Amino acid sequence: MSQHLSTKRLELRAGDDSLAVNRRSWLQVGSLGLAGITLNTLAASKALAGSTKSSSFGRAKRCVLLFLTGGAPQHDTFDPKPLAPGNIRGELSPIATSVPGVHVSELFPLFARRVHHVTLLRSVTHDDTVHTSAGYTMLTGRRHPQANARTAADIRPRTTDHPHVGSILSLVRTEAGAPTFVSLPEVIKDAAVNEFPGLNGGFLGGRYAPLLVEGSHQSAKFSPPPLKLAEEMSLARINARRELFEQLSGRSIQNSYDAFRDRAYSLLASSAVQQSFEIERETEATRTRYGAHLFGQGCLMARRLLEAGVALVSVYWQYEGPDDSPVWDTHGNNFPHLRNRLAPPTDAALSALLDDFADRGLLDDTLVVAMGEFGRSPKINAQAGRDHWPGVATVILAGAGIQSGAVYGASDKIGGLPQSNPVTPADLTATILHLLGVPPDLELRDQTGRPHIACTGSPVLGLFG
Repeated sequence: MSQHLSTKRLELRAGDDSLAVNRRSWLQVGSLGLAGITLNTLAASKALAGSTKSSSFGRAKRCVLLFLTGGAPQHDTFDPKPLAPGNIRGELSPIATSVPGVHVSELFPLFARRVHHVTLLRSVTHDDTVHTSAGYTMLTGRRHPQANARTAADIRPRTTDHPHVGSILSLVRTEAGAPTFVSLPEVIKDAAVNEFPGLNGGFLGGRYAPLLVEGSHQSAKFSPPPLKLAEEMSLARINARRELFEQLSGRSIQNSYDAFRDRAYSLLASSAVQQSFEIERETEATRTRYGAHLFGQGCLMARRLLEAGVALVSVYWQYEGPDDSPVWDTHGNNFPHLRNRLAPPTDAALSALLDDFADRGLLDDTLVVAMGEFGRSPKINAQAGRDHWPGVATVILAGAGIQSGAVYGASDKIGGLPQSNPVTPADLTATILHLLGVPPDLELRDQTGRPHIACTGSPVLGLFG
């Protein structure tokens, strides 16, 4: 462990929700509840940053993570290879962007005009070719123990999984008010069957799972949790009952039922969060900019939730329809899928999100991440598609101290492997945690008391402006 953690040890235990800063500073958990302890813990974690952390530590007050489920093809999106042979470069042409010398695919004309806001990280690499376990790796920074399993159906969420970065953030940021971690529009699955691991609290427990806001593919609308106060029940009365319960129980909220109730309280207590679900408050022009697709409206919902005080929102791309390639898994007919249903909604939604953050003065302290579980093969296959390829992928980063108008790393001439500055999922996760003010080497405790390091990677300091 690093010197700053060995000097002042910070422990977080998920099983009983107890927290400690040094062994001598245990606080009795009782009528004070959990909030006072976690505020002390947050202050301690900031103090532990030390001189080894750059000024970018904790720069991000909020984060939106856009997950392009299925794996977007780097050649046909954000890392075109116009000089490669035809069976590698494909049928799409590169177009200039707002950054001289930087090009993206012709299918992203709106995003091209906003590249000055972002860093194109073109050298993310790992070795797992299975959707579910590779997704776990990208969302947690940990290699799945069943990576590259021949039977993908065996890869399922487990209580021993490493937690999602949003769940780790929920453990550290527990200020009263809005929920810390929200995901939408649904729990993602491979082939609509196998649920991805790494979407929730894992060994931290259900208390740190995200609040799921579900959406409809048919209407592109979202259904907030049904939390309405009875006419005779005021918010003050709700809070008084909660305080009484905790005093009588003599403990903090621990079990799953109380964890869900605790999140319900946070929703009820925040009028801003309640109003964020009223997406019709946005102008028709704004909703149109984001696009009528569920992903586009999900990005708009994410912006509203972040403005209401939510710390991290994951927006998962999902698609339902009678075609041969759901989501970004374009093994066949890659180019028609990109032209007709994948690229245009992504181009619109990502561009609108960047515009809104920039125009509202939020980009300086909002981290934007767009990624998938891997890239796709350099060579176009016999079905005019591209296959799974974890060798290299492009990730988009913006805001919160990330360099603007930059390219970090490079893939080789055929877009198959990193040529310079390779970045692992662990290092990417460490970078995200670092910007969110969580020391990547923070020690966590699972429900059996066993210690774990939040992330084994190191922040990629070259990404920071």
